[in-house]
Amino acid sequence: MASLALIAFAYIFTFETIMYLICSVRHYTNSFYGKYDGDAFVSIIIPCYNEELTLSNCVESMVSQTYDKYEIIIVDDGSKDRTLEVARSFLRYKNVVVLTKPNGGKASALNFGTKHSKGSILVCVDADSIFLSDTLSKLLKPFSDPKTAAVAGNVKVVNRKKVLLKNQALEYIIGLNLHRRMFTNLNCVPVIPGAIGAFRKDVVLEVGGYSLDTVVEDMDITMAISKRGYKIEYTGEAIAYTEAPESYKDFYKQRYRWTYGTFEIVNKYKNILFSYKSGKELGIVGLPFTVYTLFMNIALLFIFLYLVIRVAFYGNSPYLLTLLSTMLVMQNILIMYTILIDHEDKRLYFYWPFHIVLYRQIICLVTLNAFIDYIRGKKTSWNKINRLGKNELDLPDL
Repeated sequence: MASLALIAFAYIFTFETIMYLICSVRHYTNSFYGKYDGDAFVSIIIPCYNEELTLSNCVESMVSQTYDKYEIIIVDDGSKDRTLEVARSFLRYKNVVVLTKPNGGKASALNFGTKHSKGSILVCVDADSIFLSDTLSKLLKPFSDPKTAAVAGNVKVVNRKKVLLKNQALEYIIGLNLHRRMFTNLNCVPVIPGAIGAFRKDVVLEVGGYSLDTVVEDMDITMAISKRGYKIEYTGEAIAYTEAPESYKDFYKQRYRWTYGTFEIVNKYKNILFSYKSGKELGIVGLPFTVYTLFMNIALLFIFLYLVIRVAFYGNSPYLLTLLSTMLVMQNILIMYTILIDHEDKRLYFYWPFHIVLYRQIICLVTLNAFIDYIRGKKTSWNKINRLGKNELDLPDL
């Protein structure tokens, strides 16, 4: 029975990998947008809470954009450090606005910034993100299509000195960005990242702004927009670099929030699961795949433990060798392909053994922990991680 289950799993895993490749290749070959020919005024909103170490580099990258019709709105969400002081130092730029409010969370800060914005397009950015000089102009390209309501950019890890950080860089390349290429091709992007996302302001207002219902406000607003049948795009050309957690404690906290919040999203939008009524691609493909991924991560943890115990106590067997070989081949194809199309550092490829054998199991363990806590009704918060001010782009060291 166990043999049949593992073989079935191998077939599912192979089919999933093939779908990733087919859809992402189609998106990659058909997503070279022309130059944005609109003249929309853009409001870049940067919510921040205790971000004195990262905010300066973030804003410096924003004021150097080649697209020149924009304002920068920095929203201090009741910080207890020097964040507000750092923000006000940028008032020397005429297109910078600094707002402050009592602490209410990232979603409330984004809504506050939206309320005071002048632009017809909102670009929401984390305070630890940094843009290349042409990122904004490339992020706007998909808006050449009037049907496009929102655009997700390409998030990359900037600090990569440690093994944990290199594996997070791989995860962003393989998982997050490859997923978005696939989902864009299927017209059901489930999340626009907080590090770099653009929205038509009227659509954001239509869905009621950012929701405080979940701890993943970026995924929540994406679902709300997609549910209404709006078109959401992903562009790999628009790049933002983000500071990844450097300690395992902060890494676990961040991934726990992401996973716990995804369970909240599934519960909140369960009424459209397998539904054709609104945002049919989201209900038929996007949300079911999100559920599948969550529980597949839990299954992967137990399958991995079973395989280790099986080999340790009972030795190898032909079907086990076939299963492991299939998984390794598929994972290597994905890693090589995604590094190639993302024009990434090819040295990251040599970290795949650690990524597959250990890193992925940590992610699976986080998923299991978040699932148990969610079922038990244990609440979580944003769990802010420690920032070190590593959001400095140093390309030769990438």
